[in-house]
Amino acid sequence: MKSNHFKMRWLCLLFALFTLNIQAQITVDIKNKPLKEAIKTIERSSNYSFFYNVELEGLDKLVTVKTDNASLEETMKQLLKGTNITFQRKVDNVVVLLSKQQQAAKRSRSVSGKVVDEKGEAIIGASIIVKGSSIGTSTDVDGNFTINNISDNALLVVSSIGYKKTEVPVTNENSIEIRLNEDSNLMDEVVVVGYGVQKKINLTGSVVSVDHDVLANRPIANVTTGLQGMLPGVSIVNTTSRPGDNNSSIRVRGIGTLNNSDPLILIDGVEGDMNTLNPDDIESVSVLKDAASSSIYGSRAANGVILITTRKADREVKPTVTYTGYFAMQKPTALPEMLDAVEYLTLLKEATSNVNKSWGYTQEDIDAVINGTDPNFRANTNWIKEITRDYAPQHGHNVNINGGNKNMGYYLSYGNLTTSGLMVGNGYHATRNNVRMKLNTELFDRLTIEGNVSYTDVDNWTPASSDSGNSGFFYQALRSSPLTPVKFTDGQWGYGGSSANPIAQAYDGGFINYHKRETSLNFSAGLRIIDGLTAKVQYATRLVDVLRKQQQNIIQHFYPDTETPLAYTSNTSKFSQRDIAQRYQNVMAQVDYDKTIGKHSFHILAGFSQEWQLYQQMDASRQDLVSNDLHVLNAGTDLQTNSGYDNHWAIRSGFGRVNYNFNDRYLVEANLRYDLSSRFHKDHRGGYFPSASVAWRLTEESFMESTRSWLDNLKIRASYGTLGNQYTSSLYPYMALIQPSTSNMPIGGEITSSMQQSEASNNILSWESIKMTNIGLDVNLLNNRLSLTADYFIKNTDDILLKVKLPDVLGVSEPYQNAGKVQNKGWEIALAWQDKIGKDFTYGVNVTFSDVKNKVVSVGNTADDFSGDRIRAVGYPIDAFWGYKSDGLYTVDDFDYDIATNTYTPKATTPIIEEYRTKVQPGDIKYVDIDGDGKITPTEDRCYIGSAIPRYNYTIGLNAAWRGIDFSLFLQGVGKCDGYIGGMGRHAFTELANYPQKAHLDRWTWENQNPHASYPRFTYDETYNRDEFSSFWLEDASYLRVKNLQVGYTVPRKGIISKMHIENLRIYFSGENLWTFTDFFSSYDPEIPVSSGGYYPITASYSLGLSITFK
Repeated sequence: MKSNHFKMRWLCLLFALFTLNIQAQITVDIKNKPLKEAIKTIERSSNYSFFYNVELEGLDKLVTVKTDNASLEETMKQLLKGTNITFQRKVDNVVVLLSKQQQAAKRSRSVSGKVVDEKGEAIIGASIIVKGSSIGTSTDVDGNFTINNISDNALLVVSSIGYKKTEVPVTNENSIEIRLNEDSNLMDEVVVVGYGVQKKINLTGSVVSVDHDVLANRPIANVTTGLQGMLPGVSIVNTTSRPGDNNSSIRVRGIGTLNNSDPLILIDGVEGDMNTLNPDDIESVSVLKDAASSSIYGSRAANGVILITTRKADREVKPTVTYTGYFAMQKPTALPEMLDAVEYLTLLKEATSNVNKSWGYTQEDIDAVINGTDPNFRANTNWIKEITRDYAPQHGHNVNINGGNKNMGYYLSYGNLTTSGLMVGNGYHATRNNVRMKLNTELFDRLTIEGNVSYTDVDNWTPASSDSGNSGFFYQALRSSPLTPVKFTDGQWGYGGSSANPIAQAYDGGFINYHKRETSLNFSAGLRIIDGLTAKVQYATRLVDVLRKQQQNIIQHFYPDTETPLAYTSNTSKFSQRDIAQRYQNVMAQVDYDKTIGKHSFHILAGFSQEWQLYQQMDASRQDLVSNDLHVLNAGTDLQTNSGYDNHWAIRSGFGRVNYNFNDRYLVEANLRYDLSSRFHKDHRGGYFPSASVAWRLTEESFMESTRSWLDNLKIRASYGTLGNQYTSSLYPYMALIQPSTSNMPIGGEITSSMQQSEASNNILSWESIKMTNIGLDVNLLNNRLSLTADYFIKNTDDILLKVKLPDVLGVSEPYQNAGKVQNKGWEIALAWQDKIGKDFTYGVNVTFSDVKNKVVSVGNTADDFSGDRIRAVGYPIDAFWGYKSDGLYTVDDFDYDIATNTYTPKATTPIIEEYRTKVQPGDIKYVDIDGDGKITPTEDRCYIGSAIPRYNYTIGLNAAWRGIDFSLFLQGVGKCDGYIGGMGRHAFTELANYPQKAHLDRWTWENQNPHASYPRFTYDETYNRDEFSSFWLEDASYLRVKNLQVGYTVPRKGIISKMHIENLRIYFSGENLWTFTDFFSSYDPEIPVSSGGYYPITASYSLGLSITFK
């Protein structure tokens, strides 16, 4: 803020000096327009500011003026000809209009003074007007002013850009000091909306936006990560911190469909991938949440719209060069704590004893581990620790140059991000390089041309074996026996148990190289046809080329100190290559018309757009490589394969919007879009998507006048609109899919290859239909220090595209049909407080709360699906958990005990799953008999037990600054979420390769018969506790996280700093994901509530950074 005010003062000073010494010239051509509109035209085309009483007689008179570099006097002579109005020129190009009678009136009082800011520094160019009259002036370069001929009871209205307007009564003193407070610019703040911008104060829909500051100076690898928690109503879940991976989930107001729920992302008006953007290039991010705001994007806006605007190429700006950079170290937020080999053997004995099976080891084996006498087969290895590094480095660097003259502005930037992985090995490394150039050229007064060119190069390296999923080497680390060493004593890779050696895979297993090159070109031209009427055309294209290479090497193991084969971690060498070419084009034209008639303001927009995309993919592979160092297809000698795939789509649209504003009090907006999509049959391709919204600013009503001393803004909003969703897994669902058959058939005595239909079609398929209602409230209090925004919405998605089950005898997969319905209901609240204590200390608090409740309303003619652990059924959330309700663990009281045989048999009254009746013992999971029939059955006793959809998202932000020191803290949390960790990540001893973790120690034992233990009794190679999905395995995935903490210092612009033309120099520390408070299963991060544990971990990072600007 301090820097901005400093720039503003210097700009004002330069402006004041210029206007004091140079006579401004005026060139206008005005025909038959009201005088007051002509004045506005002159203001726009010159440096003059006009002041007058709105009730001044003659302002509506039609006038004609035509000048070419004329003086003010010449222009005003034409303008005021035939009227009873004259003018007075004041300092700093201020022109006051008044009646000739007023000019003749005599006034005797003069007042002088000085206008200063909160720090006592002069404000240049502040306006001082006598309230209720046209008499006024402005301050000089020292903040001084003199105003003559005013009455003793006059009231001075003082205003200046960036400050709150104030009214000061004239006193008996001839010299007064007027102090102005900073303004939050509520009235002038604009936000990006569909195909334009609007004043925030005039919004009628639900739009949330953030500016560049939320992404600045943070060690974030992509934009999605930086936006998490920053936007009320937008849920972002990061599923990995793998270098170069941007696999995050973004949901605007929940999951609204059973198909693709991703929002539409537009970068400078064109669809793009925001995660390959350089965060430093971003100017602002706006999210259109309700149908009224997003319906202008029609069928592609069903899941919300994210509008990203990159930094502008401003004209008439002194060249500035800015460098920002940081170095960060990353570490996992959570990792499984594996037990050592001695603990493993001890607990394995317990697990085998519980099910009367042989242990397979002896005390000598434990002693060998303790004494280290058999390091090859009785080692003590913590595979999770061995496969992860303590820290991994990341560094980012950005340089941008911005400047321009009167006719052209430019913005040039370069960004580099380099990230190393937390996993050991040669694979993990990712780099991203971004280059952007923007030009903004004004060829003449009415024509502006803009160019926006960007290039992104992404180069990611990972090991050939995946790091996630059941085949990933992180998962394999969970399966690796602690008795197996990383390497045998002879230096060969160790091997034992049923799992591959994950560290051997990481180092010698090969690689995956993903190399993406993306070029984006975006050109536009804007023409001001007449006053109020503008036209814009835009052409954009995006060229994406991806080359993916993967090489898998043979890894063979031998018995230590011999050449006797032991096993293979990988027994085949293979090289594969994938080439992808994607071409996207967008043509858009729009016309905007603005008109003000008295207190009535209108804005009309109409436009057309056409989009095309072509996608081509080719895959090839060869096996049995002659060398691991030749990364080409012809290095393989066996099993040659190849395949290809391509598709294309197009969409053609017309759109329009009308805004009406009555005296900034009553606001109305209507939108309409018509889309034609290639995804549907020609008879059903078109869809209309209308919306309407209204708002009422109560603070502009006369009956609210008594509240204006403390209530700055009170606005009620309401909207309703319709949207469409065209996304299915197929681009051509209305066409029958024909593929080569695996069967050949004889024709004419010869075996001939054949084709067959593999998927049924539906030529009456059409859009999913979304109807959304939104009610909102905006409040600003106490000179805009306190603000509140609240929204409540209902979103109904009808005609959801579902696949309908067909008889198997048909031999084709199911077609899509418009069948399902989903409803989302939710609310959002955002509170903000910003204030200052004394001259130097500023602080702020921001709090947001939001919630979305989701349920399936209908599945049409299809049946509810209760077959798995995640269901699709009417009345329940999408992907709800469906299983048995746990009642803790069975106790000895649920069994009959036979002292002679020392056995426990379930009582007849104990509800139990019949197939497990002979196996279940005290300490196993107990289920609730919901139907009360004395048995546990899957059809009658399974029920809804939870949902992994996050509920009650909230954030808390704190910021403060004092004399160059700044501090910010951002907390992000989820109030309710159910998680499930399965497979190797959660279970112990249910099969040979399930190795115990520290979390398993809280188990049921005969010595500690706790029916509420977090883990049942250990049972070796038995799965009945694991396989039956129940609430016992659900985890509380709610959490509170310290998402970001930042402390910085801005060096004062004094001495050598000033002499070196350094405009700003800031150093800072920043941390991401520093602490997490949760009751979730301790081995994993709650942000990924459902998994089998085998994923690349979420990371915390600690960074030091520098930002420096030369000007």
